[in-house]
Amino acid sequence: MRREEEGAGHRHARLEGLVLEELRALLRDDVSDPALVDVGITNLVLSVDYRHARVHFALRDGAAGSRARAEHALARATPFLRARLGDAIDMKRIPDLRFVFDGVAAPEGDA
Repeated sequence: MRREEEGAGHRHARLEGLVLEELRALLRDDVSDPALVDVGITNLVLSVDYRHARVHFALRDGAAGSRARAEHALARATPFLRARLGDAIDMKRIPDLRFVFDGVAAPEGDA
């Protein structure tokens, strides 16, 4: 039984990473909404039953005033993102996406 739990944990973590990378790629390459230009996905937490995903996002430095605009744009893009996830990842059920604001990220290149 212990091995099954470990396998499920590894599978869960692997699927979380896969969904995270796919969402980042979709946001970078396929979404053309100008309100999402300064949005970056920082983390993803997938529920144990794979029905829900909490997607943490941040705005690039200097775009802090556009939080409400970005949240609205992400809500509009959610059906598109879920459909593309379904095409890209072979999953029994595509999770509902809930976007959570993480703050303002430092500009790229700063350490």
